[in-house]
Amino acid sequence: MSGQIAAKKRDFLLVGCLTLLAFALRLYDLGANSLWYDELLELDVAQASLGEIGPQLERHAAMPLDYYLLHGWTKLGRQEVWVRFPAVLFGTLAVPVIYALATRLFNKRVGYLAAILLAWASFSVYYSQEVRPYALLLFLTLLSYFGLWQAYQTGRLRYWGLAIGGLAGAALTHYFALFLLLPIGLFVGYRQLRHLKEKEFWPQTICFIMCLVVLLAVFALNGRLRHLYNVGGRFSTVVSQPESLNVPATDKPNKGLGPPQELAFFTNSILTPLATTDPTLLLVHSAFLLIATTSLAAAKTRQRRAILLLLGWLFLPIILIYFFLLQRGTFFAVRYILYTLPAYLILVAYGLDTLVMAVLGKPHLKPGDVSFGPRKLLYVSLLVLIVTPLIFAELSELLTYYATGAREDWRAVGQMLQANASPDDAVIAVNAEPALNWYYPPAKAPFGTFNQSEPIWAVMKQHRRRWFVLSSYSFKRDEGLRQWLKEHGAVTIAIDRRVVVHIQQEGLSAGELLAQVVTFDLPQKALTYATLGDQLRQYGDLETSRTFYQRAVELAKTPAQKTDYQSRLAALAMWP
Repeated sequence: MSGQIAAKKRDFLLVGCLTLLAFALRLYDLGANSLWYDELLELDVAQASLGEIGPQLERHAAMPLDYYLLHGWTKLGRQEVWVRFPAVLFGTLAVPVIYALATRLFNKRVGYLAAILLAWASFSVYYSQEVRPYALLLFLTLLSYFGLWQAYQTGRLRYWGLAIGGLAGAALTHYFALFLLLPIGLFVGYRQLRHLKEKEFWPQTICFIMCLVVLLAVFALNGRLRHLYNVGGRFSTVVSQPESLNVPATDKPNKGLGPPQELAFFTNSILTPLATTDPTLLLVHSAFLLIATTSLAAAKTRQRRAILLLLGWLFLPIILIYFFLLQRGTFFAVRYILYTLPAYLILVAYGLDTLVMAVLGKPHLKPGDVSFGPRKLLYVSLLVLIVTPLIFAELSELLTYYATGAREDWRAVGQMLQANASPDDAVIAVNAEPALNWYYPPAKAPFGTFNQSEPIWAVMKQHRRRWFVLSSYSFKRDEGLRQWLKEHGAVTIAIDRRVVVHIQQEGLSAGELLAQVVTFDLPQKALTYATLGDQLRQYGDLETSRTFYQRAVELAKTPAQKTDYQSRLAALAMWP
């Protein structure tokens, strides 16, 4: 008994350390970057009143759980670190849960390995630092599979409460959680068919049927049954009419081609995120996955069931998501498959453990044995030798991720408007209203307000000075507006490669307006100063242009940027 207590203390300590490591990796530099477009879309909905959240979600093809959680959370704070913290929390909690699941599926060795791999996984860290529902979906999926496995292994139906709760929560988080019903349903059906005459299996099947009823109720209460029926009905044509996948984009519901139909897509967009971008280590990951899969032939019954459950969890949702997006004509985003990551990592961990055990021979340990003899030392040494390159590969990807700047800096846009815009100014964000609703509330407008010309001109007529926020998200809609701004003396304030602010004032020429802009409190960005330096040079203010180029050189973050801005500065000497 004392040995078992000591083993539990050791497990608690080690899993606790891994959880703290996962927390630190997900918390690191959390508020450094601005919230980006997709995060702001979610926050814009979440900050509405409770009664307004539901009706907006259908437009975003979203389920409500994460939005309602954020609604309450944002009442306590609006800082980037604060609003991203729930994702950090769910991503961190996934580590002890994957340990518990992998341990029960196989053994503690696999549990530790899976927890180590998930703690470091850049794929998980990335989506644990975003105000998006995917870290929550990952956590709830793990809970549902833990409940499912324990229900069958212990025979205790109470675990179905955890499985049903996890699946219902996952379905309330994202539509694609429904694709988990296929692997789970196959697992339940297989167990039932193998044990038709054994009464204890019928309650398990009834619990799964109850799960389906609960999910139907979840969609009915959210008013999504009809939508689910319509979309599901169209998707079912793929089974009976596979040729429908290859119809022209214009004939697909979302007017796109969908994900590419080529092998390279599966390597680059599916295997690489789940494993690593390093080609050699990707082969190592794949080898461990292959070992786990081929071990089906020699595995014991319990292990065989566990491997089949994980393979179904890994592959079937990915296949369904791929064909669904292909049928709909919608682009593939790697975040859609994040909830299959635990299955992948547990299989890799099991393959690794199987390989090491094949080299060392199977151990014969007594329950609660906490001794650390030569054989365990050899096992740990061999694991460290194999796992270290995998961890360093993930660390390299994490360092690259941490060093990467924001996709777009909406925070800088909001700060500049707060510092320089007056209450009488018009602020028009084309297809980016949610960004300003969060970062510059005085410009609050419903999403899509300025997607058409009429509301833009209507607002412009009411204000002499106008700010226009254009971005890569509005590029297809604002071509005419950009041309109008060029012809009517607008000054361009570049924020980054994706977001540009134009200021235009009735009755002022570009040169006169530029003289005002250079006195503004501007974002301390090299591109901002370099772009204004170009315009100052164009209008003959060479002295101020030189000052702005010098500041751009000082703010440059890369040698290429610095060289570019130095060449512009040097060219001023030859300007007439």
